[in-house]
Amino acid sequence: METCQSPRTVLSTAYRLARTIFPDFSCKFSRHDFTRAQLFACLVLREFYGLSYRRTEQLLRDSPQWLADIGLSAVPDHNTLWRAFGSILQTQRVNRALDLLATLFARAKLLRLDRKPLAMDSTCFEQRHRSGHYDRRCRRMALRQDAKSPGKWGKSVNDARSESLRRMPKLSVAVAAGCHLILAAKVRSGNGSDAPDFDDLLF
Repeated sequence: METCQSPRTVLSTAYRLARTIFPDFSCKFSRHDFTRAQLFACLVLREFYGLSYRRTEQLLRDSPQWLADIGLSAVPDHNTLWRAFGSILQTQRVNRALDLLATLFARAKLLRLDRKPLAMDSTCFEQRHRSGHYDRRCRRMALRQDAKSPGKWGKSVNDARSESLRRMPKLSVAVAAGCHLILAAKVRSGNGSDAPDFDDLLF
């Protein structure tokens, strides 16, 4: 298994991986323009570059040789890619892809877990365009300017903040430090300690 050093290699590797996991089509009545493996490879390329669906479509139009590598004669438009994202990337299928990818890396002796440790970490995703830290700084500035009403931002603000934390999406991942391959991922809601997620990620 060759290491993924170029976008073209990323595309072809994702295609080969997806062919072993996904059925070609969602049902016999679908249009059969593109297989799921081909669409999955295009979506992986989109993530690799951090592009929008429209820009991914344009990149593929400008790269006919990349299309030939995964057996495409036409470019899926941005609407097709958007619909494919929701259809293909379901938890069970993603877990199967992670398992197979880890197996392939282990066969190629790229995991290096005997030399470098398994790293685990998590991050929360704000649901608004402003971070909680920015909101807290704004409240403190307002309290300084309005010393006559020290309780102005009292219980209701704290309650709103607590409710926001309980709804906040949180992603935890386990990564092979030697090659940066994600080996496990867990998604849940709410802030708090990472410790309850460690067992699930490890096993």
